[in-house]
Amino acid sequence: MLPRIAWMYLNFIVWTSRVTVYGSGYPDQLKKQGAGFIYAFWHNRQIILPVIRKDEPIHCLISSSRDGEYIARVANLFGKSAIRGSTTRGGFEAMKQMMRVLGSGGSVAITPDGPLGPALEVNPGVVQMSRALRTPIVPIAFDASKKKVFASWDGFNLPYPFSRIVIVFGKPLIIGESESTEEACLRLKQALDTVTSESAQRVGLNSQ
Repeated sequence: MLPRIAWMYLNFIVWTSRVTVYGSGYPDQLKKQGAGFIYAFWHNRQIILPVIRKDEPIHCLISSSRDGEYIARVANLFGKSAIRGSTTRGGFEAMKQMMRVLGSGGSVAITPDGPLGPALEVNPGVVQMSRALRTPIVPIAFDASKKKVFASWDGFNLPYPFSRIVIVFGKPLIIGESESTEEACLRLKQALDTVTSESAQRVGLNSQ
């Protein structure tokens, strides 16, 4: 019942809130070009993604943990596919699945600081995959005027109903062949921090 309750709650949030989206043309343009690409967002902002791209068959990287099972079921209710794995469990097989999706022109979603952190720091896997496949990364963030910020390792953000919600898509990042992994991780972190700050400013809050 928990995944279905979460699904109903997320739909209720969107139904009762004023949602504004900025930069959605970036992923739409990539889709028109038939290019596979990666959605990237901080672990504490992941809850809104299944709601905002309802008609897109996104493949979400979700850990093989028990908590990950609940998240996968919620994603499935929103029409999203789950690729199960992480850096500590099932990571190699998950990487192969994501590469197949991207190679066929599909899109995947990854939290670069998940599943265990450190929070707001980019683990190298996402940029290494992007560079190997020459796949763009689209950074995303959201913020809400009314929300609960949990005292978890990532400071998880849960919007409340009847909020103002702002979602920001950043410009796609291309990881150059000559760019070091450290440089690429820093550039992606800066892009994610930028869209996070922009969403907070647009909704009238300080970034959290």
